[in-house]
Amino acid sequence: MKRAILIIILAIAAIGLLMNLDAVLSMIVSSLIFLLVLGLVLYGIYYFFILTEDQRKYRKALRQAKRRRKKK
Repeated sequence: MKRAILIIILAIAAIGLLMNLDAVLSMIVSSLIFLLVLGLVLYGIYYFFILTEDQRKYRKALRQAKRRRKKK
């Protein structure tokens, strides 16, 4: 009896999810886009306002060295 009730509840939940799938997916996509933009803004603030000029030059040189090693 308990198993039948559980199956009925899960079926109703699945039907409700399928009916609202477009709303659920749009919320997930908008949340992911928001997190991506927020991360980019925070990285930009970190890179341009917190790192010193020497640290930026070091990071740039490190990226270039990694690219050179990858090509070999």
